[in-house]
This record gives sequence, structure tokens and C-alpha cells, in this order.
Amino acid sequence: MIRPAWLTRPSLSWALYDFANTIFSMSVVTLYFPLFLVQTLGYREYWLSLGLSLSMGLAAVASPFVGSASDRRIGKNVILAVATSLCCIATLLIPASGHLAGVLAAFVAANFLYQVSLVAYDSLLPSATDEGHYGPVSGFGVALGYIGTFLALIIGKLLVTTPADNGRVFLPTAICFLLFALPCFFVKDLKRSQTSPIRVADTAREIIRDRDLRWYFAGHLLYLDAVNTVIAFMAVFLVKVGGFSQAKGEVNYFLMFSTIFAVIGGLFWGWLVRRRGARTGLLATLALWIAALGMVCLPLAKEHYWILGPLSGIALGGVWSCDRPLLLDMVPRERAGSFFGFYYLTGKFSSVVGPLLFGAILALPLGTEAIRYRLAFFSLLIMVIVATACIAHIRPKQAAPQLQAGDP
Repeated sequence: MIRPAWLTRPSLSWALYDFANTIFSMSVVTLYFPLFLVQTLGYREYWLSLGLSLSMGLAAVASPFVGSASDRRIGKNVILAVATSLCCIATLLIPASGHLAGVLAAFVAANFLYQVSLVAYDSLLPSATDEGHYGPVSGFGVALGYIGTFLALIIGKLLVTTPADNGRVFLPTAICFLLFALPCFFVKDLKRSQTSPIRVADTAREIIRDRDLRWYFAGHLLYLDAVNTVIAFMAVFLVKVGGFSQAKGEVNYFLMFSTIFAVIGGLFWGWLVRRRGARTGLLATLALWIAALGMVCLPLAKEHYWILGPLSGIALGGVWSCDRPLLLDMVPRERAGSFFGFYYLTGKFSSVVGPLLFGAILALPLGTEAIRYRLAFFSLLIMVIVATACIAHIRPKQAAPQLQAGDP
């Protein structure tokens, strides 16, 4: 069997971090910290919202500065190693006190450090592979990340049988996160810029002045608004509108089935970026999102959602497989950290704005709940259409790179 040219020790080490950090995000952020706080300790959901908002807000403010520091003073792999290690320590401390202040402080620290680590991780991609292989390596990382979701679910299934067991998940999660992240710590960082320090404000002005970067970040904000909102509301929508039963596990089965296609999608989009370029790949991804959101706006029968799930999974795998390489196509490799700082700033902002708009539409006194949900998803459809127009305005930098011997 011929090994693909892009699959090297550095690229595999880089992609394994996607696998590692998804274990953390699924186990801690998505599933077991909310359950531990509300079910095990008996606190109100308000405190969960406060902890999430505070950690995401701090990460949004810090991301541009972390990215700038990684380009000039501190290596990306050093920031990645420190942030990940401290995140794992904070994760271990979440169940230690059992009191609200200690639990929330540990979670805010863990999620903040996790979010900060992503700035260094994504900007380390040029150090893990050459420019012609950004797409396949990014897509491979996305695929491994969704496989990490399954490991997180297996850990939870083995350890949690009652609400009192929720706190047992944090120790194995921290161990797995650190263990699978270790190889990425040793990916040798590119030689950092030897010119005068680039301030965060300078990078912001450069984004504003550059036509293609303006269109990219405008589109990035809009399609991430839609994607983050779909992730946040899909499970509730399936129960309230799609007729899925949570008690029978139908929602979990649906999400796991869709995740299988997200894994396949990550590999497919990486393949497409390799042949057609990141801009073409992202436009194709957004076209798939338009089709999926268009379907959601229709009065579908329950069985039709089993078609929508794979479609959404493949589209979800395409977002991060394509948009990271596209940004790297437009910025100097040695300054990737500075631009990925703003990449995550817009991403965190979108995780607040999209759900707020969606929730406001659901609160309107218009018809039935199903109608309000479809109107809310229609607003996301408009966002993605406008985002597609933004990305289409980006000028292609070059033709897709030629294949080399050993490429798939």
C-alpha cells in the first residue's frame, strides 16, 4: 500500500491533536460538565451559561494577542504545550471542591485554555506540512476529531450509570487529552519573524485594507454564525419538530449516525482541497449547507431527517477542512498565528450572535412552534447565502497544485 505523500510524522502528530481536543470538548464542554453542574451538584443552568460566556469572552479577547505572541516571541508549539497541560490540570480540578465557586473557576480556566490552545494549533499547520498539502492534512485532522467524539462517548458510557457518576469522567478525559496531544508538542515550529514585532492593531488594519481578507472574515463570521447555531439547537429541534424521542435514544443515534458522515466528509473535503483548491472546497461546502438548511425549512416527515443527517455531517466536516487552508493561502506562513487569532475572535463572536438571533425568532408570537423553528432556520439559510457570496468574491490565488507521486 502506497502511503500518501502528505501523511508524514509531523502531519500525523498535528492531526492527532484534533482527535485529542475533541475528546475534551465533547466530554467536558458539551456533555458532562453541564450534567455535573446541574444534575450532580444541583445548580441552575444560569451558572452554566455564565461559565460558558465568561470563558468564551476571555478567549475571544485573548486570541489575537496569543496569535501575535506565537509569531514573534513564543513558539506555537510551546504555547500549545503550556495551554493544553494547564487545561488538563484545570479539568482535573473541576470535581475537586464540589462548591459552585471552585467548580466554575476550574471550568472557566479549562475552557479558556482549551480555546486559546486552538489558536496555536491551527497556526501550526504550516509547520506540519507543506503548502500543497494543507487540504488533506486539515481534512484528516477533522476526520480524526470526529472519531474522538466516539471515544468521548465510550468513556462516558463506561463510567456513568447514574447522575452521581458524572464527576468520574474528568480524570480519564484529562489523561486522554494530554496523551494524544503530546505528539503535536514536538512538531517543530517554523522560524519566527525576525522583523519588528507586529502588533494586534497592525494585523487588524491589514485585514481591513486587504480586499480578500475582508471578504474572508465577513464570510467566516456569517457561516460560523449558522454552523454554531445549528450545533446548539439541532437536538432540541429534532425532539420538538422532527418527532425524535430522547427517552428512546433516537436523538443520540441520529447524531452518532451523522457523525460517521462528518468523518467521511473531513477526508473528502481534504481530497477536494488538494485537487481544486481551498476556495472551491469552501464554496462547495457552503452550497451543501444551503441545501441542508433549505431542507430543514420544509415540512419534512420524520424519515426524511435520516437523509438530512448525513448531508449535514458531510457539510460540517467541510467547514474546518476548507476554511483553515483558505486563510493560510492568503497570509504569510510565518505570521499565521496573528491571523488565526482574529479567526478565533470572529468565531467566538459568532457563537454568541447566531444563537441570540435564533432564540429571538423562536420567541416571536408567530404561528406554531414548528413554524417559528423553520423561520429561524431560514434566517440561517440567508446568512449562509450571503457568506457564500463573500467567499466567491475572494480572488483565486493560483490553480490547484499538481499531484505528486504517492498522492491519493
